[in-house]
Amino acid sequence: MKNILATWAVSKRLSRLNLTAIALGASMLGSTLWGVWATQALLDLRKREVVTVGLSRIMGDFVEAEARTGRPPEETKQRVQAYLQAVEASVQRLARDGRTVLVAEAVVAGSTPDLTETVRVDVERRMGAIPDARR
Repeated sequence: MKNILATWAVSKRLSRLNLTAIALGASMLGSTLWGVWATQALLDLRKREVVTVGLSRIMGDFVEAEARTGRPPEETKQRVQAYLQAVEASVQRLARDGRTVLVAEAVVAGSTPDLTETVRVDVERRMGAIPDARR
């Protein structure tokens, strides 16, 4: 007995496939892959640590210290810009390390770790010797 299916050309076999079934199968495969990706992304978000940083306190201390130095306005302006860039870089480093950074002044309640001093030390390291306004 001869196998009829084995004698058909490939194009005839493919033409017998239902396009709706192919689209449904591709949709199911795509949905499954998306579900795996979304689950992984949500699990990664749960691992992130939420921390607070008192940016107004850091900036206020720096501005106070700069006001007492008696530097020319242009130099003060340049130092403030450099300080802002250093603060931004420090906060971005925290975010790259897997933390979600909230401004402490915007947090009403909760027990999130406060990394203000960590950011202050990192900014001072980035800027060099900055007068300490807390003394």
